[in-house]
Amino acid sequence: MITIRDRIWLYCAVPDAYNTARYALPGVNTVKPWDACRSLDLKKAVMDVTLRGPEYPFDPISEKLSFLDELVWTVIPSGGVHRNENGLFDTEEVIRQIRRFPNVGGVFCDDFQLRRRKLCPPEKLTEMGRLMKAAADRPLDQWLVVYNYDLFADNTDYPIWNWTNDVDVLSFWTWQSFQLKVLPEHIDYVHRRCPDKKLNLGVYLWDFSLGRPLTDEWMQIQLDTALDGLRRGTLSGITVCASCLMGLGIKAEDDFRRWLDRYGDEEIEDKAPVPVEAAVNNERV
Repeated sequence: MITIRDRIWLYCAVPDAYNTARYALPGVNTVKPWDACRSLDLKKAVMDVTLRGPEYPFDPISEKLSFLDELVWTVIPSGGVHRNENGLFDTEEVIRQIRRFPNVGGVFCDDFQLRRRKLCPPEKLTEMGRLMKAAADRPLDQWLVVYNYDLFADNTDYPIWNWTNDVDVLSFWTWQSFQLKVLPEHIDYVHRRCPDKKLNLGVYLWDFSLGRPLTDEWMQIQLDTALDGLRRGTLSGITVCASCLMGLGIKAEDDFRRWLDRYGDEEIEDKAPVPVEAAVNNERV
């Protein structure tokens, strides 16, 4: 048996990474990723790469997070970072982390929106994964971000499903908070489109789409869905965004901490995701 806490990743970024006029955060964040993980007693993290860092080499961050059971490094950075986009993004630097730090257990493909899909055809993403897994002497998961709005674009020239064949984990996020009202249905749809993939639910602590706090209702839906999915095995894990929102007096952080205190040590079965019937092509949500 494992605990719910064992299935939680903290999404980490350098302090103040998301403090922009668009997001309208209520203050300046100073919390370091490693301090955030320790304050929540979480042993897994995804390390974001943003316009505010980190820059090469990534080693100082990996060293500070070497106490974690698992560190997932971002290999395709946040959308504003255009480094090596015509090549293999940060593959070379992440391979260095894989070889040097044994707790690097995954690589994260972030903000995989239309512009990125044009720059990175499926075979390129597959090659990136092949190179990084070949560099590891242990299992290594390749994660791919899927947003809720991707579910409504099946018939475009670049549907996200074209890129999911060779990845291991789908990291599902609801960008427009009003869509959280159908979050369970969206999770079910992703499962049916990709029944052989691990599904990790992204949990926001802030409404980035509107630059304002999440309503209590939307936050509760995220937490209820996370708990139900972890208990039933329909979710392989959840990722909470983010370390650089902590210490700003955001109510959703307090809500998550209370939820973690109540349920974090609850034992759950360590089992593969519950199989579901595959969806037919172009079935809409």
